[in-house]
Amino acid sequence: MKLHHELTQVNGSTIRAEIHKRRRKIRYGKLSLVLMVLILLVMGITYALSNMTYWIKTMVAPPPISMIKEPVQLKTIQGSLDSKEQPTRFLGQVSKVAYITFDDGPSKYTGQLLDIMNQYDAKATFFMIGENLDDYPEAVKRLVHEGSYPGLHSMTHSYKKLYKSGNSDNFLNEFKEVQNKVAALIGFKPHLIRAPYGSSPQIGEAFRGDIAAAGFKMWDWTTDSLDWKLPGQPNKIISRIHRGVHRDIEVILMHERKQTVEALPQILKLLKAKGYEFEVYNPNEHVVVNFSRDTRL
Repeated sequence: MKLHHELTQVNGSTIRAEIHKRRRKIRYGKLSLVLMVLILLVMGITYALSNMTYWIKTMVAPPPISMIKEPVQLKTIQGSLDSKEQPTRFLGQVSKVAYITFDDGPSKYTGQLLDIMNQYDAKATFFMIGENLDDYPEAVKRLVHEGSYPGLHSMTHSYKKLYKSGNSDNFLNEFKEVQNKVAALIGFKPHLIRAPYGSSPQIGEAFRGDIAAAGFKMWDWTTDSLDWKLPGQPNKIISRIHRGVHRDIEVILMHERKQTVEALPQILKLLKAKGYEFEVYNPNEHVVVNFSRDTRL
């Protein structure tokens, strides 16, 4: 009997211990479940609040200043000349830009070139010679009115007068003179120039410094059509440009010539087919394009 009583006590203790142990597991299990529910609830509230904050910012708050852009009006673009960031990307694709430029105008071909550019919703940058301005003043006014840019290409285009004096004086005097003549026609002074025959090798570092100090910016080119020496051969002009363009930003040199007028429609078509967008020079988004890569210009 005594042994049976002792076994009963032991078994009772064991059962009570087991019951207590189970009760603790149940309590811990319930506590864990409650904690998990609380954590999920907090996470849900946090997510909801963050989405609400984002919605309020995007739907109610005004866009940041960097997103607000005013359309450029050519007659009022006298702002800063900071270099444009390039190339830009959109949806993973690099934006390819072609600047069409024409030298040696204005001329009897200026209007025809503008007609063709308008057909392709494109603008150009015209580098004009001062000696031609008196003969075609309306062409200058028209190109500005239609959104192209009036660049400067000296008064005389004379290599001897521009570069043989040993300093920059004649060069700068000619560009200031043509700048004033253009301003008299259109009401503002353009500052973009193109040196006749290009800036290299005749324009050195000190010469470039003088140009920059005078307030000018200077463009050379990335692709030369050589159209001036290909009369009656528009297909060769097209082929040269087709072979030459491959950069994300192209400044294409052409001239106001009959063969250029004939080639221009196909040139614009092939540039579009290669994925290029057409842009006109904008002083507020200056792109450095000179053979010396001089950032002053």
